[in-house]
Amino acid sequence: MGRSYLDLSKDEKEHALALHKESIVIDSSIVSVIDYVAENMWLEDVLAGGLTASNLTVGMQRRFAEALAEIIEHNHWAKKNEDKVIVVKKTSDIERAKKEGNHGIMYGPQDSMFLERNVDFLDVAYDHGLRAMQLTYNWKNEVGDGCREKKDSGLSWFGEAVVERMNKLGILIDLSHTGDQTCWDAIEQSKDPVSFTHIIPRRSAPEQPGGYAEWANRATSLWGSFVEYSKQRGKPDEMMQACAEKGGVIGVTPFFAKKAGDSNLTDDTMDQLDETVDIVGIDHVGFGSDLEFPNTITRSAFIYKHPERIDVDYFTPLDKDWGYGYMENMPLFTMGLVARGYSDQEIKKILGLNFMKLFKRVWGA
Repeated sequence: MGRSYLDLSKDEKEHALALHKESIVIDSSIVSVIDYVAENMWLEDVLAGGLTASNLTVGMQRRFAEALAEIIEHNHWAKKNEDKVIVVKKTSDIERAKKEGNHGIMYGPQDSMFLERNVDFLDVAYDHGLRAMQLTYNWKNEVGDGCREKKDSGLSWFGEAVVERMNKLGILIDLSHTGDQTCWDAIEQSKDPVSFTHIIPRRSAPEQPGGYAEWANRATSLWGSFVEYSKQRGKPDEMMQACAEKGGVIGVTPFFAKKAGDSNLTDDTMDQLDETVDIVGIDHVGFGSDLEFPNTITRSAFIYKHPERIDVDYFTPLDKDWGYGYMENMPLFTMGLVARGYSDQEIKKILGLNFMKLFKRVWGA
């Protein structure tokens, strides 16, 4: 373990905060909320945390009409909040969001099942703002296999057509939950760079559950063992390197990072980030929270009414840092980067410039 963000001097903390404020900060995977009070909580939270843009999980429905309706609903919401929100369709929209102090939203479903085996639906979704898409979630679909499947047959014929169309339109291929062979096939076939927007290296996945993983291990059997799932969601070194060699970026997520014991999630996430930099280099690393705001808001409401149930029903970080909760404390991530000895320019790359370079290659300026 490297130096902790808790050990920064006053001057180092002030430097980290100033660096965070001036940087483009991108969250490459987040599940937002647009539902009355909750939507305001989410938007105010990311703005308070200095996030310039987020890749939103939308369109996870099984039917195209339902997925498109959700994207359109987000567009209406963005229009209603145009003094704070920009729908990102090209890289310059993120730059404009930073300049104006607004938040850019990118549409990136974590599954392709909504296509209903019709590749032309991608064109329609693109016209409404779709700019990234995960080929599969955890399970098998018409495109390929997810990381939780027993067997992985790789990209289907339809999957190859989807990759080709995504390249043609300029939609970022996301492989975060995708099975290994399907990932390899997509990396090989894609003419554009691809991304793992929210993963950790498989080699450094915690051997024992801690924090959120520990709670999830007790609370549900949906994923099986959470430790097993963290390894399935993690990617091997050579696959991450292949992604980087193609020009892709790996978003390190805190979702699996917490170790068992008294460590804090910020430092544990820095350990995963250091591992990722060791594998692919500083120019191919970013951040993807994988935070689900619906769960976070529900959890917060429950704890407000039942504070005695903290760390019984829901995990909260031991030192109450940003953890797997509200993003308003995202500057602590930057403090962690300063503590680990990254230079100012390297920190700016990790916070957002690496993803900006990737977006320009896939979407254009």
